Amino acid sequence: MKTIKYLRNKGIRFKILHLKEVPKTAQDVERIYGCSLHQILKTIVFVGEKAPVIVVLPGDKKVNINKLKEITKQDYIKVAKPEEVVSITGFNIGGVSPFVQNSDIKKIIDASVFKIKVVNIGSGKDDVGIELNSMDLKKIWDGIIADTLD
Repeated sequence: MKTIKYLRNKGIRFKILHLKEVPKTAQDVERIYGCSLHQILKTIVFVGEKAPVIVVLPGDKKVNINKLKEITKQDYIKVAKPEEVVSITGFNIGGVSPFVQNSDIKKIIDASVFKIKVVNIGSGKDDVGIELNSMDLKKIWDGIIADTLD
């Protein structure tokens, strides 16, 4: 898996989480794995008139679309449909990794993520998650850090 290889190449310590079923939402991961919804980072894909955008945020939070438009300097942004998520990221909903390889995608992580000690992210494979320290995630984040919350 690209995400696991990427983390290993960056020297990041992490734990692989094998899930008993394929999650579609952060709430599914909470139920299957038993960790706090706040620790589960969801990676939401958006389509804009200029470029696609991914936003990484705690599972119990929502993106403020107006803030997102301002950050990305786009007038039009909507949540991607499942087939658009696959087309844009190469990942299925429920397994989207925040380390998307497509360089055309604008990547944003909400600043509140780094107030959480241990977080869970998608690996790129539907039934595998990754647990890591948020400060390690911050060290290797190659996108924007901003306030995106409602």
